[in-house]
Amino acid sequence: IVPHGHFSTTMEAIEYLRTEYSEYEIFGMETTDKSINYTTISYKKEEEDVFVLGNEVSGVDTEIMPYLDRLIEIPMFGAKNSLNIAACAPVVLYEVLRQWNTATDEEGN
Repeated sequence: IVPHGHFSTTMEAIEYLRTEYSEYEIFGMETTDKSINYTTISYKKEEEDVFVLGNEVSGVDTEIMPYLDRLIEIPMFGAKNSLNIAACAPVVLYEVLRQWNTATDEEGN
């Protein structure tokens, strides 16, 4: 079961995670000058990761970005600078699962 909850603001959710689950790494999925390619991150199965996704129009709220551990992005080529949320979430989460499975295969499990 995946723990879940509802918060009035994203900042409330981040504050809760920092207090109750300080070992979690919080990633913001947003295209900025500080974002890094999502494939350069090593996602470990035994670690706890949280992904903050923005809305279709304005993305991740800029006020919460300083409170995130890392900003990650999917590199884009051409005129568009980002994918919509329904496209980017599965791409990044697929990479997380791919890395988990690769690590499991290497361990022989």
